[in-house]
Amino acid sequence: MTESALKNSAPSENQVVFDLSAILNYPIQLVVQSWHSAEPLRWFSRNDDGIVAEGRFLKAPGLPLFTLEDQMGRRVSDGIPEDILAVTRLMPAMDFELAQACAASEAARELAESSPLLFILLVNHACSQPLSIDEFEQLLALKRTAILERAGLPGSKSLVRLVNRVELSPLLPWELEDVSRSLAQPEFLAVLRHHPNLHLNHLRFLLRQGQPLWTGMLNLVDRHSSALDITWLCRMIRDTLNMAAGNMQRLTRVSSGQELQEVHDQLVERFNSMGSEAKRKAHAAALAQEHGVYPEPPLPAIDGIEPLESWLELLDEGSFMHHCVGSYDRFVALGEVFIYRMMEPERLTISVERRNNTWVIGEVRGIRNANPSPQALNIVQRWVER
Repeated sequence: MTESALKNSAPSENQVVFDLSAILNYPIQLVVQSWHSAEPLRWFSRNDDGIVAEGRFLKAPGLPLFTLEDQMGRRVSDGIPEDILAVTRLMPAMDFELAQACAASEAARELAESSPLLFILLVNHACSQPLSIDEFEQLLALKRTAILERAGLPGSKSLVRLVNRVELSPLLPWELEDVSRSLAQPEFLAVLRHHPNLHLNHLRFLLRQGQPLWTGMLNLVDRHSSALDITWLCRMIRDTLNMAAGNMQRLTRVSSGQELQEVHDQLVERFNSMGSEAKRKAHAAALAQEHGVYPEPPLPAIDGIEPLESWLELLDEGSFMHHCVGSYDRFVALGEVFIYRMMEPERLTISVERRNNTWVIGEVRGIRNANPSPQALNIVQRWVER
């Protein structure tokens, strides 16, 4: 259809027309071809003078089209098959482009259904070039190993099989790059290949955790694991390995969250069972010899919250509270973490962590890692924000 024809065409049943004049404060319409038109999801914008912009292949108009309705109550998503909508929901920030790609051919739709992750990687690659619909079709005709290579990953049959098995949950834009980085690391693939029910959360976990890796660690995560769950697991692994002085044997048999908690708690009791104050003082002297003077607190104290001021206080805090903060000496010495204690309204241990040159809350825990009350947590949050 020529620009002149587009300009002069009247709305039809194969078009969804959005009048954006009230939103943008100037006269303009966005016209999108429906799924059942000759050119599904092609779009253009127009005003009284004619065409303002026209979308090419894999270029979205920049509006949440799958939720907007026209004056007749029609949406762009109306008529799009549910299996294609399911793929678009896996990456909402790229939903329009994914739907356009599915409309390109049956080959595109088949790849989207059989290997959603590979399809999303391919569409992301096509958008970055950008590719025409003919060039996109040429990519679809390649073997899947070659498609992986075009997406910047090793073109191996084993990786194709692995990517085909990954179940997805909705991806944030920045996560797709993280997924690619995970799949490009041979040590991650060695762990992933042995897990029967792969989910995107396993890639998130590996990238967040890094080292150490062991067979069975992916059993700690499943499709229901939240970002907070994964963060908690990584902290538990770090603390467990830290208290075990880097001995991986304590982790190699761990294959559930409960087992990780049990190993962690055993090491906490062993670490804190130095017995006498004299033994803790000797340990504190050794830490001073190793790390030097205890660092200055980065945040000022307030009523009820005070900094720990020595290596001995760090060890005493862990012993009194029955958790592993006494083993944080290396992180404190490196300036990555600092420890405070809340005395009221309840007894808590607070860690603040340095991120991007800013101190933020790390953990807030009571005796034996109990969660703080909402009231106390609110006090901590307001204190750190100030």
